[in-house]
Amino acid sequence: MEGKSEQNVSIQDPETQETEEQPPSNLPPTEKITHEVIGKILSTNFAYFMGGLNDAAVGVLIPYIQPAYHVNLLQVSLIYLVNFVGWITASFINIHVSSRLGTGGTLVVGAIVQCIGYALMCWFAPFPLFVIAFFFTGCGVGLQDAQANIFTVSLPNPHRWLGILHAIYGVGTVIAPLVANAMASTTSYWYRYYLVALGVGVINILFLAWAFRRGLFRPNVRNAKDTAGSELQATLSNGTVWLFNLFFFLYVGAEVTAGGWLVQFLVSVRNGDPEKVGYIATAYWAGLTLGRLTLADVTHRFGERRMVFIYIALAIALQIMFWLIPHIIANAVVICLLGYFIGPFYPVGLYVLTETVPANVQNGAIGFAASVGQAGSAAFPFLTGAIASKAGVFVLQPVMIALLVGICLLWGLINKETMLPAGRRLLALFSKDERERQPSS
Repeated sequence: MEGKSEQNVSIQDPETQETEEQPPSNLPPTEKITHEVIGKILSTNFAYFMGGLNDAAVGVLIPYIQPAYHVNLLQVSLIYLVNFVGWITASFINIHVSSRLGTGGTLVVGAIVQCIGYALMCWFAPFPLFVIAFFFTGCGVGLQDAQANIFTVSLPNPHRWLGILHAIYGVGTVIAPLVANAMASTTSYWYRYYLVALGVGVINILFLAWAFRRGLFRPNVRNAKDTAGSELQATLSNGTVWLFNLFFFLYVGAEVTAGGWLVQFLVSVRNGDPEKVGYIATAYWAGLTLGRLTLADVTHRFGERRMVFIYIALAIALQIMFWLIPHIIANAVVICLLGYFIGPFYPVGLYVLTETVPANVQNGAIGFAASVGQAGSAAFPFLTGAIASKAGVFVLQPVMIALLVGICLLWGLINKETMLPAGRRLLALFSKDERERQPSS
């Protein structure tokens, strides 16, 4: 791979690796924790909180959206498909936008685009317009996620700050089902949840603009416009980046699929009351939040690679229990534990990404991985809904198990010291430098 001839590094103990000469990093220099930086930390965490409010509400509202618009599960699933297009758009434009507007400017633009989506949702718009609005929320959240992660990895002890950042996202996902379910179950104005989101979104815009006011809309580096294209090309041609992209794509897909279709599963398969089981989604997201807060240091201490494999094994066991135990209270406990053990995957993956890929593509890699990964939060819920419209919502469980198995396989491929020959051939398909390293047969 470009700029790194000895990339077979161990994920488990990155701090013991030998230092090697690398090209200059495109990441911001390591930030000292000053008052100004604290403001940026708080604002990026609030932006991530907004992402949680965005992602966790749809699943609770689906049982109310369907009868309100007289649509089936496949039509409702179009919400996730359009959201997916927004995320993918953000993944490709992120480098170009940030090269022109800088970190703060891109965050503010993303927050504005997100609010455009809420403005279209909050007044019971016609169903086609309501669905189209999810493109704007997906694109806006995608831009913010990418820049928030890029900023966070520039802080000291990034594994801790990433854990906090993604835990704050979890706080948003805990609050969203509570507010959405309370509004939808007590009034017929379920769509007014997005009016609340719009109000919080405006605060997000102002907070980001204030925190990044010094040099707002100014590129991070000189000649950034000229290098954006080459940086994107280098990022897309790096095989390791694509493995991480696939890992995040499957993981976030599993995370949001579990939370997004949970309530519908409990209503349709377990015959639960929508007004009551809506709060079980909160238990799932609360578990995910606690996992990110409490497992970050444990995972780092005992080795990221080893611990993620343990968490995946526990998650698969819990998912099978959820599938086979037809009891709503037991399901609530199990789904909370599932969220707890899969919660650290995202921040841990981003930390390992910064320890693995060449320094000259880290900026693009983090932004691209964040956006492409989050695209999974729309793609897999859509696919699950499309299948469920034909076969029934019970398909949620086999889909989840398949996603967890896929996550396990990709995590094994990411550690190149233990990569099987088949994994090396897969990596070579995406990376020019990896192909050059393959022995001739």
